[in-house]
Amino acid sequence: MTLTDEESKKIKGQLLKQLSNFPEDKQEQIKKQVESMTTDQVENFVKQNQLTHLGGECIFCSITGGKTPSFRIGENEENIAVLEINPLSRGHTLIVPKEHSDNIGDSAQELAKEIIKKLKEKFKPKAVQSNEIKIMEHPLIELIPIYGGETERKQATEEELKTLQEEILRVEEPKTEEEPSPVDTGEELFKMPPRIPN
Repeated sequence: MTLTDEESKKIKGQLLKQLSNFPEDKQEQIKKQVESMTTDQVENFVKQNQLTHLGGECIFCSITGGKTPSFRIGENEENIAVLEINPLSRGHTLIVPKEHSDNIGDSAQELAKEIIKKLKEKFKPKAVQSNEIKIMEHPLIELIPIYGGETERKQATEEELKTLQEEILRVEEPKTEEEPSPVDTGEELFKMPPRIPN
């Protein structure tokens, strides 16, 4: 994929639209970085962050449509929950509405609650921070487990994401206290005399 200067300009414009998702104190710095990027740097940024919305399609629509691979850890009729590829912490998740609309619906909030419960059970974070954000004009809910010391995002490998997905989706068998059978304890089995029908 080689970008034209025109495409590069368009992408920069889309990135600048996302500034409001960043902390205010970082916005100016990010704006300068984006504006000073060369076409090659924009191209590398797109590749590194797997932004495949260049054909006009939003990356999240591409994920919900199954065109872009993702690591799903939950789903309901109107939304999917996928692991963030550049996580801030273990279990960082995005709730993505299947429809590209302007706001977050109740069903997305419901799925977020389910995933928060799952993350708390599996990883025991101190808390799970929930933020409504928009990326590429697609509204999302971002769930960030807080363990303490989360400072920067790191790109996760496919292997790490797959392992994490399996761990989250693994169903723990409920442990039941079973009565030991008499055979296990070495006790004699008490035999009933055969019943004679009347």
